[in-house]
Amino acid sequence: MSDHNTYCMDLVRERDRDRYWCALLSIKPHRNDLFTLYALNTEIAEIGFLVTEPLIGHMRLRWWLDALTPIYEGNPPQHPVAVALSELVSKKIVPRSLLEQLIEGRTRDLDDQPMESMAEIKTYAGKTSSVLIELSFSVMGQKGNTQQQVAHHLGIAWALLGILRRIPFDMQRGRIFLPNDLSKKHGFNPQSLLDHGYKGQSPDGLLGIVLELISETQTHLEQARTIWVGKGLPFVSPLLIETLTNGYIAELVAQKGNPFQLNQERKGPRVRDMIRLKIAVLLGRL
Repeated sequence: MSDHNTYCMDLVRERDRDRYWCALLSIKPHRNDLFTLYALNTEIAEIGFLVTEPLIGHMRLRWWLDALTPIYEGNPPQHPVAVALSELVSKKIVPRSLLEQLIEGRTRDLDDQPMESMAEIKTYAGKTSSVLIELSFSVMGQKGNTQQQVAHHLGIAWALLGILRRIPFDMQRGRIFLPNDLSKKHGFNPQSLLDHGYKGQSPDGLLGIVLELISETQTHLEQARTIWVGKGLPFVSPLLIETLTNGYIAELVAQKGNPFQLNQERKGPRVRDMIRLKIAVLLGRL
């Protein structure tokens, strides 16, 4: 592999172990292409968590948006992910509109305020997580209404799971991203968690929100399975998100819906989850 391809793979392995395994288990000709997409996603997804000033975050996202023009013209900035992406768009169909949507969708990460509703979260997920899955299908030569619908549902499921998994991390950073409508519905006061921290017992209403988000996640997983039924998994990588989501949800359910009981040090799938990934590849079905 070239240096920039190696950089992309190493970046994904270090920062997004879940998608690293999804790409690694894909058909070999598509592997580097997926690592390139996932490396770009890693670069832009981390901006909202690394910057302390929103203006700096907006500038970094703007840099990536502006870089798309030279990337598509074959004269990319000398950034390893930009170089790898330029090579990718020169040989595969990678809709620029989707890349723009992926980058622009990350501006919401620069807002410390929780989203108002579940609908707003789904809109955010559609512009980020779902678009990334749709791009993955595209570079594998798979594009159509079925792929778009599956990407939509899997992306929402993965985004909802991400919100659940990062509750302890967000609390440490002084942010709670649970939607306001669910907080009101279940009588949960996010500020109480921020003020007092987690002291061995979930605050009033938090469990109700978690269980509702788990149910919503499972609904979107089931919709994705229904749409894809009978089609097999020759283009497996984007669909392995379903297997990983199921594993993480099962882990959360085993902890009675308490996100603070999850292993916060673990960077990626457990051994049992990687076995499930391999089985999904071998059986060729969701």
